[in-house]
Amino acid sequence: MKVSVIEKEYQHLFDTVITVNGWVLTTRPQKDVCFIKLNDGSHPSGIQLVCTPQQIENHNITIGCSIRATGTIVRSPSIEQPYELSVSDITVLGSCGSDYPLSKGKMTFDYLRKFAHIRSRTSSFGSIFRIKSAISHATHLFFHERNFLHINPNIVTINECEGGAGVFQITEHDITNHLHLPTEPSSDSSKKHDWSKDHFGRPAFLTVSSQLQLEALACSLGSVYTTNKSFRSEHSSTNKHLSEFEHLEIEDVFVSLDDLMSIGEDYIKSVGRYLLEHSGKDIDNLGKFVSKGLRERIETLVDITFTRITYTEAIDILTSISGLKTPVVFGEDLCSEFEQALVRHFNGPVFVKEWPSSIKSFYMKQLGNKLCSNFDLIMPYGVGELIGGSMREDDLDTMMAMMKEKGVSPEPLSFYTDLRKFGTVPHGGFGLGLDRMCMLFTGMESIKDVVAFPVHFKHCAY
Repeated sequence: MKVSVIEKEYQHLFDTVITVNGWVLTTRPQKDVCFIKLNDGSHPSGIQLVCTPQQIENHNITIGCSIRATGTIVRSPSIEQPYELSVSDITVLGSCGSDYPLSKGKMTFDYLRKFAHIRSRTSSFGSIFRIKSAISHATHLFFHERNFLHINPNIVTINECEGGAGVFQITEHDITNHLHLPTEPSSDSSKKHDWSKDHFGRPAFLTVSSQLQLEALACSLGSVYTTNKSFRSEHSSTNKHLSEFEHLEIEDVFVSLDDLMSIGEDYIKSVGRYLLEHSGKDIDNLGKFVSKGLRERIETLVDITFTRITYTEAIDILTSISGLKTPVVFGEDLCSEFEQALVRHFNGPVFVKEWPSSIKSFYMKQLGNKLCSNFDLIMPYGVGELIGGSMREDDLDTMMAMMKEKGVSPEPLSFYTDLRKFGTVPHGGFGLGLDRMCMLFTGMESIKDVVAFPVHFKHCAY
């Protein structure tokens, strides 16, 4: 009998007695035999168990329950799997009630978001989170190989980094019923919160970015990066925004803007290659049912050219494109429509650099022509902006002038301005949302579907 290549790969397993543990995904009872699909979270396919209807009935095995099964690995007659487990003994570890919410047929992503605590048992979400884990591992490999130090600074901070927009203020006191934050207008001073009696003796916030502290570390240790959480209180309900997200940020010294863009491009391609090599089954699982063409997408990304243009060139290109619904205005940000128009124009990712200083942050290196030395990386497939980076202003006088212009208080940032006084050097960095990165490499259209327990505007359920 001719043995297929797949059978050769697994032939050494046949007639082996093993014990498996996991959760029942499906049961298919027939007259003389019953099939159980079992998964322990380690693989998109799981394993098929073959047992008798009596074993199912005697142990009351239902979808969602956890079991331990012992049996012999045998060749499967089905073309969908190379082997299956012929069960000799089975034990229920945890029963499951009839109200198990995953026992339905086809379930939408909207429906599954209501059950974030168990949606990872489904085949699709199992693949999503295994890919996300692989992205994390590939990230650390990439930066370790380039001698970056992984350091996570504090996430409780007294500075607001971006000038106070969208920060969460924290306190150890109950202020929900009768106290007002000092930023709220109130003519009654007794209703204002007395921060001197709070935990830190002053207002404190959850960080929107670890950048400023990373700069301090880079200006003594060299290349550094973090995968800290960051927090934004933006009142946005789009498919790309969260209130809490995983934030890859790097800072490097003695570099140029081109160096930073090259690191960003090399990093994304490196992660893509890692996933193709190590997460192929999960990629194909998502590509089969959820994200058609996912493997081809990733293969394209690891080989494609990342175009580099200036903001001025981007505006000129957009002006020449007919059919855009939004007016193109120099000095304004690029909306999603513009981002996708640019990636279509170049048929791939686009770095847009040297933006107007008026719409960018105070810490970006000034070029002297009302532009700054920065970039945004815009990705295709609906992802949009994935990386934002810049050279950091290293001249103290210029920095102080920009802080004044942007209304940023220098008092809580004395440590930051000190870096410009004590041995300043050319340095820069960038930030990337790892959750958006996971959208790119899984094909998910909502960021809420690549985060285990998403926290976003009007929603914090766990």
